[in-house]
Amino acid sequence: MAFKLKEGVRWWALKTRANFERTVQDQLDGKAFESFLPTYRAWSRRADRKKIISLPLFPGYLFVHTDLTVFDQRVAILRCRGLVKIIGGPLGPEPVSDREIENIKVLCSSDRMLEPWSRIEVGKPVRIVSGGLAGVIGVVVDVVGKGKRIVCNVQLLGRAVAAELKADEVEPLDGLATHG
Repeated sequence: MAFKLKEGVRWWALKTRANFERTVQDQLDGKAFESFLPTYRAWSRRADRKKIISLPLFPGYLFVHTDLTVFDQRVAILRCRGLVKIIGGPLGPEPVSDREIENIKVLCSSDRMLEPWSRIEVGKPVRIVSGGLAGVIGVVVDVVGKGKRIVCNVQLLGRAVAAELKADEVEPLDGLATHG
């Protein structure tokens, strides 16, 4: 099915393979594209020391500012190693508003400590993505405390079992949407 791209230079969200955000950004920068990888500062968890490191604010995503109607530019982007797709809907890629990008840039340039926060809400189904329960599907019962711990109700053998998890150990079943 053919789709109609929005004309003009716009911001586009790109989905990358896991941990390939910087690799794709480096390739885009090398091809003279304007790219934007929002990051936040976090403490690293090393056994011997603690230090602040920079991590992607939206893991698996970054943004590029270009005109996708120009065939050569679109192909150059799609040929980046580690790129999965240009984000969009059934009618093709959808641009991200300049206002959203500016808001993210302001947040990232502030001196505040940021952290990613996925759309995990009470009553929503989630998949556990790490630890001994990885792959198990449950429903969020409560979001507890400042540490953003999640109590997830898991159906086993017709009985409910509640497991307390960290926010980064679960993902919404509908995927991690980052813009909209």
